[in-house]
Amino acid sequence: MRSEMLSQEKNVLSMKVEFEPAEFAKNVDLAAKELASKVNIPGFRKGHAPRKILEMRFGKQAIFAEALEKMLPDAIETIVKDYELDLIDEPDVKIDTMEEGSPVEITMTFEVTPEITLPDLKEIMVERAVALVNDETLDKTIEEIKVQNSTLAPVENREISPSDTVEIEYFTAVAGDDGEEERHGPDTTTLDLNQSSVRTEIRDALLGKKAGEAAEASVLVEEDYPEKNLVGKTLRYEMTVKTVKERILPELEPEFFKKVLQQDCDTLEAFRGEVKNRILERMKADNQSRAEYDAVEIITDKSVLDVPEKLVQRQVEAMEKEDEERIQRSRKISMDEYLAESSVSREEYGQNLRKQAEAIVRRSLVLDKIGDEMNISVEKEDFEAEMGSLASTYGIDAERLVTSLFKDEKRLTEMANRIKYKKTVSAIMDTITVKDAETAEEKPAQE
Repeated sequence: MRSEMLSQEKNVLSMKVEFEPAEFAKNVDLAAKELASKVNIPGFRKGHAPRKILEMRFGKQAIFAEALEKMLPDAIETIVKDYELDLIDEPDVKIDTMEEGSPVEITMTFEVTPEITLPDLKEIMVERAVALVNDETLDKTIEEIKVQNSTLAPVENREISPSDTVEIEYFTAVAGDDGEEERHGPDTTTLDLNQSSVRTEIRDALLGKKAGEAAEASVLVEEDYPEKNLVGKTLRYEMTVKTVKERILPELEPEFFKKVLQQDCDTLEAFRGEVKNRILERMKADNQSRAEYDAVEIITDKSVLDVPEKLVQRQVEAMEKEDEERIQRSRKISMDEYLAESSVSREEYGQNLRKQAEAIVRRSLVLDKIGDEMNISVEKEDFEAEMGSLASTYGIDAERLVTSLFKDEKRLTEMANRIKYKKTVSAIMDTITVKDAETAEEKPAQE
């Protein structure tokens, strides 16, 4: 086999490939023998039909095509190795000439990873927010912990207060397009009046009422409402209070501290200290993640490359499939029904999806390039550490996880990619300049 590069435009290469007549003839004989062994032809034992009969039955070109199929894998492997190609897809094959007794000539078109020019990582700088927990943040967090561990107790003959949880039965009324009011219901729901998600109009209407009493609230439907046909209209809620429950907060005592922290803790001071430390650790992790994201975005923006259309389209298809499955699973409706509900056209959805896909592909190519230049690899210890972390997080046996994972090639590849991504980003952060950003509370007061 001989190969010659015909052209290269961006990340697309065209190669002229020529197979010797003898090599082609050998593979034609093999293809004919294999075909004979698979088909039943009257008058001949299986596997013994002459080639001429096979050609009459299936056509000479069909046998030639089978022979070429046998030759292509080794030819592609040789070209990839000789020209050091990093393919992103199987090559397209165009047959130029294919006859016995003459060289077989084909043209192969390869799409490869594009050339990427990276910025100097040592010149990249990102800011990382400093983790700081003041008393106000600590007090608010402890109050939230108390609420999460609270209980609800029914109350009788008392007016509703802002901290109560109420169960209501309600009708919804809205003016129709013809001016007539449409009334729907009754429905029931439970509202925690302490939650910011409860509309102010509804909360104000319920405050001061008692179980069994009625209340009414009018609410203007805003732009972010899921049912777009109601945006701009006023909904009137006719509510009846069914039950009122007050929230009983736990006492700040050692038994409560142990329940929350999953460790012994005897004093309020020690509890506050441990909660503060945990908040700090979470904030540090969040700040580090944000700085890593910023670093990758800056490097990606500063990199020069042409993003291959095929990779973008492949990413779009994967994301669209994921969206459709998620909507079907959660809403039990089709993508078209979901888009109609959201007042988003297929064209708008496609444009947004493509923009996201292109950003993902671009970022992945840049990270792969950096990983290759830094010789980032995924070792056995990396898998063991990752699986140990997963097993601990989900409370499952590590050996069972390893066994199931290694039976699933797709999941194994995804994990390897995830590990390589983490290691590459970690190496990036070790190379660039990370400046700890001063928070407002740390800045000195102005004279």
